[in-house]
Amino acid sequence: MTPLPSPAARCTWRRRLALLCTRHVLGKALLAAVLVGSLLVFLHQGDVIVRGQITGRVVLKMLVTPLIPFGVTLLGALLNSSTAAGGDAVRPGWQAVRRSLMIAALVGGTIIALNQGDVLLAGVVTPGVLVKMLLTPCVPFCVSLYGAYVMYRSVAVTRQP
Repeated sequence: MTPLPSPAARCTWRRRLALLCTRHVLGKALLAAVLVGSLLVFLHQGDVIVRGQITGRVVLKMLVTPLIPFGVTLLGALLNSSTAAGGDAVRPGWQAVRRSLMIAALVGGTIIALNQGDVLLAGVVTPGVLVKMLLTPCVPFCVSLYGAYVMYRSVAVTRQP
């Protein structure tokens, strides 16, 4: 039988989720979804769109892609939302960079598999595809670090007298 979390731990998670669900943080995550999602669509599907080879699969990828930066921004914010600490303690530093690197590896690898998996399996990696694959992990890294900064700013604003 798994022990239940202590009341203090539940309260901390409630506070962290409450901070995450503020209008400020959700608005910034939505902004990242629109801007970075558009960048990702252009990066991965731009050549297909220009050639006019839009299929149902491409449209689905284009619609789902903005969810990635939205979720990564919220994940970066959540992982950097230690409510027990003061505003200076949640300032993005080396721990936020390390977390962002891990997120970049996991999310970037997933994006590469989704968008370039068929090319990789076929073994026809062109220089253009290689550039896409090298740039892809940079996006979740930057978005995650942005999420950490958004949470820092949100905590700093709520703690001002």
